Amino acid sequence: MSQSQDFGSEFRDFVARVEELRAARARPDSERSVLLDAALLELQHVVDGMRPAYDEFTSRAAGRPSAGKAGQQLFKAIFESLPVPVALVDGETVVRRINAAGAELTGLPPGYAAGRPLSGILRPGDRPALRSQTAAVARGEGSRSLAVQLQPRTGARMRVTLSELALPGDTDTAVLVALWPSSGLPTAPEVSARPTRAVRVAVREAELTDLMDRTSSMLLRGGADRPAEALRAVTGLIRDAIADWALLDLLVDGALTRSAVHGPEGNDDPGLEKTLVQQDPRRCPVVVEAVSTGSLVFDGLADELDRLGADDNGAPLVGRADVGSLLAVPLSAAVGETPARGALTLLRTGAQPPFSLAEAKCVEMIVGHMAIVAEGRTGRAETAGGGE
Repeated sequence: MSQSQDFGSEFRDFVARVEELRAARARPDSERSVLLDAALLELQHVVDGMRPAYDEFTSRAAGRPSAGKAGQQLFKAIFESLPVPVALVDGETVVRRINAAGAELTGLPPGYAAGRPLSGILRPGDRPALRSQTAAVARGEGSRSLAVQLQPRTGARMRVTLSELALPGDTDTAVLVALWPSSGLPTAPEVSARPTRAVRVAVREAELTDLMDRTSSMLLRGGADRPAEALRAVTGLIRDAIADWALLDLLVDGALTRSAVHGPEGNDDPGLEKTLVQQDPRRCPVVVEAVSTGSLVFDGLADELDRLGADDNGAPLVGRADVGSLLAVPLSAAVGETPARGALTLLRTGAQPPFSLAEAKCVEMIVGHMAIVAEGRTGRAETAGGGE
């Protein structure tokens, strides 16, 4: 049998095994950890065994792509077809590639995830551990595994397996990250019963459209006679639909003034809302940035602890509130207007997913309407107060 026939037979066998793994994943009685080990074994087989054979085979075929390019194409196809959630990252956890199963599990579209730290999908307390362990694997200190908690969706506990990986035609070190639910989490039938991503996107778009309708109606009804009250009420509506916390700061007589604070009910830190109400917004860097530049500040990871300033004891408010992502939108009636008439700052905490681009765009449009209402009161001082 010729070398090309040997390779063709081996490749067909590999494809068949991948399909068997995919089918087994859907069975309710399948042992997920066993399937994960098998899938990782198949991927390692491709990298260590099939790639050199494929490179040699394609180098002898006239008119075929170069061996390096062909190897990359083969690796990409196999990576995407793996039935387990996997991602390729560098030593800093920055995503180079994530497969379809990984995008579905994390809720991060591949185009959005690429170039961003994978640690951002975890609760803030688990991010340093993932970064440290990934750096160790990238240094060649061996594979390892750790338990973490996902930030998107339900905040489920996950098992993360990290392995060093040599990519076809690439001299840079890469780390293969495999994600798998820990024991006691929903079984395959419950997971498959979730709405598809397309359905979730459509539902979310309808919810955002409804939010814009309700806020526009509220501003039209009360914006002329009771602008401050209308702005605070709209801030509360946005918090209910979009965030865990909403802070409204307005530029009154040239000074930034905190006008409203809307937080979650039953907050574990009862003093946090009072701290936010009493905070001087000029000591809140993200608010100052949004107002002074007239530009939206969109931080999907909120890794910088100084973004919201600190309390009277010097504790960073990002850490105290367990902020996972934040969005600060300037109150500007015209694009790029500086200084803006204030800013609306939204926070998501704990296991909440990061703000989406669609949500950011919706809030930006609503805040543009709020800026028109705020224009009528920028010359009148008003005492800052808490919401609700």
